[in-house]
Amino acid sequence: MNSALKKDIDKFQNTYYNFKITKNENYAILSGIITVFDVNNMPWENYGIDIFVPTNNYPHVTPIVVETTKNIDRSWDFHISDEGLCCLAITHKLILAKRSGINLINFYQKFIYPFFANHQYKLKTGKYANGEFEHQEKGIIQFYQEELETDNLLYIETILQIGIGKLKIGNNDLCPICRDKKFKRCCKIKVLKIEKYGLKQLKKDLDIVKNEILKYNNL
Repeated sequence: MNSALKKDIDKFQNTYYNFKITKNENYAILSGIITVFDVNNMPWENYGIDIFVPTNNYPHVTPIVVETTKNIDRSWDFHISDEGLCCLAITHKLILAKRSGINLINFYQKFIYPFFANHQYKLKTGKYANGEFEHQEKGIIQFYQEELETDNLLYIETILQIGIGKLKIGNNDLCPICRDKKFKRCCKIKVLKIEKYGLKQLKKDLDIVKNEILKYNNL
């Protein structure tokens, strides 16, 4: 365990004192109870969780969270697997957190606690507090529609192709999408916006968008 992880775990346990730590070859495992409170600071529900923090490359890691008490129905409607693995956020947000470098307390406050608070909110209201992404491939499509501010799948496909280098466009070339401005003054900003998610993720996303276009064309 590197010094940064040890320091962050000490701070985490001093803040969330009911969490105990165990270790294996690849992870530091923080096990404890999350109590979710309502706006009046009244307790809603307790959840037992294990937080698996990769020990290699910390802080550039993505912790894995498993809900152990089964207080959440095992259903993708609640963004949880049969094994209790919690889908804390859309993959792209976790990629950015990993690339920037996480801090355990900040990660807990930004991703882990809100996941369980949102579960209680949905049980009581029928919806998530800040909206909800679709599941799996549909969630990826929805993400790009919001990120690029368009429902046009062909536009999204082209931006992704440029982002992975499949289409080579010079800064002073005519924008291949809008065709009325130089690329650097038109859609390049959208390409720069998605490049931060990394080549591996963009290639996966491009395949998903292409498959969605094929399904649409075959309707």
